[in-house]
Amino acid sequence: MERKTDFNVIINSFIILLPVNIFIMFMITLYRFVFFLYFADFTEIAHLKIYVLKAFWMGFRFDLSVLAYINFPVTLILIACLFLKSNRCFKWSVSFFKYYYNIIFSLLFFIIFFDFGFFSYFKDHYNFLIFGFFEDDTIALIKTILADYRVYIALVLFGLICAFIFKFTFLTCQSLKMKERIINAVYWKKPARITAVIFIIAANFMAARGSFSMFPLGLFYSQISPNYFINKLCVNPVHSLADTVYFKIKNSKNEMNLKEFFGYKDDEALLNDLKILPSNESASSFEQLYIKKTRSDNKFLETTKPNVILIVMEGFGEMPVLNNSPRFDVMGELKRHFEQDTVFYNFLPAGFITIHGIESIVLNMPQRPLSNQITQTPDAFKCFASSAAQPYKKAGYDTIALYGGSMMWRDLESFFKVQGFEDVIGEGNIDAKPEDRHEWGINDDKFFELIRRYLSDKTDGRPKFIFAMSTGTHPPYKKPAKYVPLSLEIPDNIKKMMSSKDLNDRGIFELYQFANRELAKFISYVKNSEFGENTIIAVTGDHNLRELSNYSKEDMFLRYAVPFYLYIPQQFKPKNINTAVNGSHMDIMPTLYNLSLYDADYQALGNDLFSGSANICFNIDGLAIEGTDAVKYNVSDGKIESFAFDPVTKKLAPAPETAKHKAIGRYYKALMSFGDVFVKSQK
Repeated sequence: MERKTDFNVIINSFIILLPVNIFIMFMITLYRFVFFLYFADFTEIAHLKIYVLKAFWMGFRFDLSVLAYINFPVTLILIACLFLKSNRCFKWSVSFFKYYYNIIFSLLFFIIFFDFGFFSYFKDHYNFLIFGFFEDDTIALIKTILADYRVYIALVLFGLICAFIFKFTFLTCQSLKMKERIINAVYWKKPARITAVIFIIAANFMAARGSFSMFPLGLFYSQISPNYFINKLCVNPVHSLADTVYFKIKNSKNEMNLKEFFGYKDDEALLNDLKILPSNESASSFEQLYIKKTRSDNKFLETTKPNVILIVMEGFGEMPVLNNSPRFDVMGELKRHFEQDTVFYNFLPAGFITIHGIESIVLNMPQRPLSNQITQTPDAFKCFASSAAQPYKKAGYDTIALYGGSMMWRDLESFFKVQGFEDVIGEGNIDAKPEDRHEWGINDDKFFELIRRYLSDKTDGRPKFIFAMSTGTHPPYKKPAKYVPLSLEIPDNIKKMMSSKDLNDRGIFELYQFANRELAKFISYVKNSEFGENTIIAVTGDHNLRELSNYSKEDMFLRYAVPFYLYIPQQFKPKNINTAVNGSHMDIMPTLYNLSLYDADYQALGNDLFSGSANICFNIDGLAIEGTDAVKYNVSDGKIESFAFDPVTKKLAPAPETAKHKAIGRYYKALMSFGDVFVKSQK
């Protein structure tokens, strides 16, 4: 009598398929152990044993996630067979499983073996360099690969594994067709059957997701230790390959030549439009626009090298700062420092998201419209001559990049290392309890503790350049449990910029306030410590709070604006300070170079804000301001809206177009075009 495809058959099919999946998990774990033995520097990780164990556990989660994705079609097909109750359909499905598992598991191990070779050469899992295999001399690369005897050993091992997989999956699929069952579920009642089906689907889904937190398992979860290799040990090559392919596809849709897009037919026209800015007037070539030298009017810098700390605060928008009051006390103790020190309020961030700000500041260049972020393109693996770390390295500084989250996010670890930062530090470098963490990293009190630790390290006696990016003020807004906020009665002009949902989320401004107060504690610590007279602190935001989104055109500047704060010890202060000058993210490093380095060469597209010259602030969205004149350049259609800008109220008012407005619009187009030329010129 022919067996029916009932619940008993399907539930036993899931059980019969388990051994082949357990075998694959065992093989991947074995591969990770071999990977560890082959690549690990045991002298370097000898004191990090607990992190190695964490890496294997995190690696298990990554592997399980890959296996769950592989099994998801199988799960859905078996559930469909349960509802269809067709024996013929079940038999077809079993035949499909045999070929599916053979092909997909063989492909999985091919990806793993190839990644092993890739890591041997590049000390990283799959990244954009993989596409160089097809974009370079592919035949020559294949010959080079075949010249390595280890390739043939790998091919033999790969063949043996594929043969074993074929045999195992063949026997497993044969078992699915047999009448014998492992358990007898014939008499299970309907509620038990429904529960079993829901459990199987939910287990498959959660294993694929890999996490019970807000975000599914991704590469940024692999920042678990202070050691680069241990963090890489976590990663399953499929995850890194999937991310690389995703961003390659995204990038290929956005290949844009901005010089052509903005209508520049020759370099002369482009250069002329850049000369609109006073600091560029004497330039006769592109090189003279970005190859610069620091001012040498402060002789004190000949013999003294100050520490330089640049802090980029997550969501540190200007609007709350301008509305600070005893009843809406978002600044707390930071208000005193803002009153004592130097703050530029006519200041725009590079763009809308964190990576826009990081790239613009670190690479000393604008964030270009219609272009992908550099960290998600092959350009991330170029060492830019304009890197913020380079002038400090040449001057004998320790160069340190700190991030309050996972350095695996956007592959920041590789990016910072390529750009010349000697120490690259993420959340894995600090032992923080669960209550000291949030979805994106460590709380700001622990973040500033990390900066203090590296500032205080006198091991080599060298001055420090520290670039530090926080992650605290990020949704979901969750303040530390023990924090007691100050008064936060939201003023009406901020209420009207927020949705009712965001207004009900008190955590937004509580966390913003907490971050500012922790920043204030850090600045106070430096000022009152042995570093107070020999450390420059710069602070800005990566972007505004996104919840302040209901802006009218008159508030367009406030939609984006972030403040730029500077604590400058007296001996390093410029004689003339004009904080009314306009500035942007790419002006930060030229300003710091001139405050801290004597007669130093550097490359940057931005300008020193203490030079005494007029400057134009701008962002990726086409807003550009110089003095009391502003334009909004609409990249999509090339139209320019003209405004009058009030530097006191920060309001924009529609104005008739003048020659000055036209000049600012041309400068914006020219700068974006030149930024594109500059990126493509880097070797």
